[in-house]
Amino acid sequence: MEPFTGNPRFQRNLGILDEESMKRVADTHVLVAGVGGAGGQCAADLARLGFGWVTLADFDVYEIHNANRQIGSFDSTLGRLKIDVVGDMCQDINPELRIRKVAEGVTEDNVDSLLSGFDGKPVDYVVEAIDIVGARAKERLHQACRKRDVVIMTALMLGFGAALHVFQPDAPLYEDLYVLPDGRIDLPKIIPGLGGYVVQEYWDACFAGRGHAPTCVVGATTAAGMTVSEIMRAVLLGRDQMVSYPEYLYVDFFEHRYVRGSVTSA
Repeated sequence: MEPFTGNPRFQRNLGILDEESMKRVADTHVLVAGVGGAGGQCAADLARLGFGWVTLADFDVYEIHNANRQIGSFDSTLGRLKIDVVGDMCQDINPELRIRKVAEGVTEDNVDSLLSGFDGKPVDYVVEAIDIVGARAKERLHQACRKRDVVIMTALMLGFGAALHVFQPDAPLYEDLYVLPDGRIDLPKIIPGLGGYVVQEYWDACFAGRGHAPTCVVGATTAAGMTVSEIMRAVLLGRDQMVSYPEYLYVDFFEHRYVRGSVTSA
């Protein structure tokens, strides 16, 4: 075997990836919109895989109820901006990582700037992990990705698992699929399943727009793993090899379920 000539931080990725693939990963720019549970873990995973360009967009700060699932949530980080904490973690993983932090999150006014990238490097893929109350921001980002021919994906944490939806630029509009007339996300429509262990009254309240979405750390890490793996498929095999709308992926580790389904079959 030839000696490894890449970044020594990622030497143990060799064998899963070859050196040419690692170079392609290092030249890929991912926007992570929302760096809480799924998004924060996703950003750290991207850094550990050797992605070279990451944009983090989130306006929120850590609160104590984030501790059960968010990678950057500690007593020492309460009140700090999530993009600062997660950005520091990613930079500590790989000091060579080119990173942009956008403290206003995703807004109607900045979506084009976000996708334009920085230092001459536009965004290649978008991870949309915006909180469910941010339906309008989700709409604007999905619309902008369609115009710029950028793949956007969203992973939902669901108990001890997650669901992944990938939208190619020719997919139907997100708002036509999953946004209700009152501006709320149609959660029962976008969520393909729930484990039998869930406490239904909490999910019923969430679906009705009351209370929080029940989540845990396994859901966050699963959502991130599914998302990053699908980006890797796109980088290595081509984005036409992603599981894209109308297909979706759904995993529940507690119930040993793995589903590759289609919304059209419902």
